[in-house]
Amino acid sequence: MRLLVSADIHLGSPIRSAAMRNPELGDRLKQASRDAFIRIVDLAISEDVDALVLAGDIFDNDQPDLKTRAFLISQLAEAADADIPTLLIRGNHDALLDHRAHGDLGPNIHLLHKDAPSVEIAGVWFHGLSFDTAHVLRSFLPDYPGPVPGQKNVGLIHTSLDGAPGHDPYAPCSEQDLMAHGYDLWCLGHIHAPFERSSGPVLAVMPGIPQPRHFGERTGGTVAIVELGDGTPEIERHQVGRLRFKNCSLDLTDCSDVQETLRTLRAKLEVMRDPEHDTAVRLLVTTGHHTADMLAALTNEVLENIDRVFVDKIKVTAPKQQLDSKTDDLVRLMREELSEPGFQHAGKQVLEDLRGVLPRAISDELSEDVLDDLLEEAINEVTLSLHAGAAE
Repeated sequence: MRLLVSADIHLGSPIRSAAMRNPELGDRLKQASRDAFIRIVDLAISEDVDALVLAGDIFDNDQPDLKTRAFLISQLAEAADADIPTLLIRGNHDALLDHRAHGDLGPNIHLLHKDAPSVEIAGVWFHGLSFDTAHVLRSFLPDYPGPVPGQKNVGLIHTSLDGAPGHDPYAPCSEQDLMAHGYDLWCLGHIHAPFERSSGPVLAVMPGIPQPRHFGERTGGTVAIVELGDGTPEIERHQVGRLRFKNCSLDLTDCSDVQETLRTLRAKLEVMRDPEHDTAVRLLVTTGHHTADMLAALTNEVLENIDRVFVDKIKVTAPKQQLDSKTDDLVRLMREELSEPGFQHAGKQVLEDLRGVLPRAISDELSEDVLDDLLEEAINEVTLSLHAGAAE
């Protein structure tokens, strides 16, 4: 039996932070998740798989967006019309999959949950449990049915496993216990970076997010096709994401002329263009002559003639200067102050206050981990302004 395994599609993700910086990129990101799901269904049909497996977080939030739900149903109906059943579970984002509130998804589409945790398809048993609340801090594994003797058994589970950087602990589960449960294959969701684990004849597959949504998700963009046969299941990865994220470093220290700056920007952004992908770029610019606003205006002008490239953000860093000037003495003192425990504590408190009043899609970018980066950006802006003022 051949299975196409995916998870974490996050249909309907608001992409607010990207949209605030670049509305065109925000719109493209929203569509990119839908496009990726269309490619998933098309791939399932073209590869003539025996089942489509979705291990949670098909939707991004609990808003009653029935248009997005209708999109999902229409795509899964295409798979069903091609005699490809779908098996899925609810992840921690998936309120729109609640069959009690919104009804069944359609024929040959099997939503696995505690009242109907198992289904048999062509001699293979599929088992899964769904989130009923957004936060589950205990392991689901003890509640999973035992394997059906003499048959292949496949588990769908949405879990942070033993924990992963950047992911809260949702339905945490020991990897060792998971692999010892008795199933032949585990189809995992929740962690957006793809990986697989094997233990003897048992395989666990984390397909990863099929369409990354921001610079923290630069791995992914794939789904997995798994073949169940004798021995350990075999896996192959397929690319479905069409929007990628790239950092682009650019030194404009010696470019004081506007025309030269435009030529340099154009050459760098042309290199970023890929006929197969849309590309979101973060420009990391070293300059003593240009503000971020000026560079944004010049970049937008250049991009008028470069297709499929979008600038998400421009980060400006002042060039290193001799440290014997008054301006650099001031900057050095500021850096020393930033490293003080009291200042760090106050900065983290400000971030926490902001997180409490901002939408989640924006507040997630204001974790304590980004404080040093934000302070560095502030120092760079001050340094640039001081040196510019000293030059006048």
